[in-house]
Amino acid sequence: MKGITVEKPSALPQFNDGLEVPEPGEGQILVKTVYAAINPVDVFMANWGILVVEWPLVPGCEGSGIVVKVGKGAISPLSVAFKEGDEVSGCTRLGSKGYSPWQEYFLMDAQLAFPKPNNITLPQAATVGVGALTAFLGIFDALKIPLIDPDNLPPANDEWVLVFGGASAVGKFAVQTLKACGYKVATTCSAKSFDLLKSFGADATIDYKKSDSDIIAELDSVTSGKLNLIMDAVSVNNALATSIFAATASTSSGARFYTTTNDWDPAPDAAGFTSTRLALGPIGRPDAVELNERLSEFIAVIFKLIEKETVKVGEYTVEGEGIESILNAWEVQKSEKAGSSKVLVKVADA
Repeated sequence: MKGITVEKPSALPQFNDGLEVPEPGEGQILVKTVYAAINPVDVFMANWGILVVEWPLVPGCEGSGIVVKVGKGAISPLSVAFKEGDEVSGCTRLGSKGYSPWQEYFLMDAQLAFPKPNNITLPQAATVGVGALTAFLGIFDALKIPLIDPDNLPPANDEWVLVFGGASAVGKFAVQTLKACGYKVATTCSAKSFDLLKSFGADATIDYKKSDSDIIAELDSVTSGKLNLIMDAVSVNNALATSIFAATASTSSGARFYTTTNDWDPAPDAAGFTSTRLALGPIGRPDAVELNERLSEFIAVIFKLIEKETVKVGEYTVEGEGIESILNAWEVQKSEKAGSSKVLVKVADA
């Protein structure tokens, strides 16, 4: 089997055509990779060994494809048994042998596999897993918003939520999901992403390149100084979030929560709000029982939100075909030339 391997931390990635095809165990499926996605966490794993269980490593943790083999008791989050030929996608176990879509066949834990909604394509499906699950962890666990019923969405309210990095993979899902929850959403992003975020429902867009003081002033004007919930989807705004909460302390009331995708730096520890670091990294691992059960619950909701087009998937760019193309696509992702588009590689035909 072909794949991309990294022998040790910071080693150059190599094309490898001698990998063993993994065998699905109980509650697992084996998937033929059709599209492989490239994410920033792939760099963290390959360069610094973060979340890596064993070496050599096949980086990559997100993709879509076709089920080719089904283990005993492989039940989807929709409570339906998987079968050969099903189209699936999602985020797989990180850093564990056999689970990466950066090879021709990969394992998925059935509990955490997204059945593909009929109204999106396989490349679109490959963009959903990491972003949607991280956004849901932030919104429904860290920010303490009740999990929504896609068939009975709550009415609009006057409460504001700020999303740092609304054009990121996590941010796009966060903005849309918060709107589905009835909140008013302000987001920071580049000026070129204003129209996109407004089409996703953002009520206010603020240029992230502005100074912290200007961002705080604009946010205060938009929200009338009433802001209790902040989510950082791009991992760089701990200090700014602390400043925003301090600036609006006299005009906001009630419990205040901040969450960030930065799970390596200490979370802000300041009076007046509770902060949480989001950690999707243990996904699928046997000792992450509570996390896996929660993510499976999320997947069932995400599936319906996409199916109903309440939430739309993000943009993507396909940077080549075949396993070998992953090496170039990885460089495209790291260069940020793709902007807010998810970088994909078409590994094989469906």
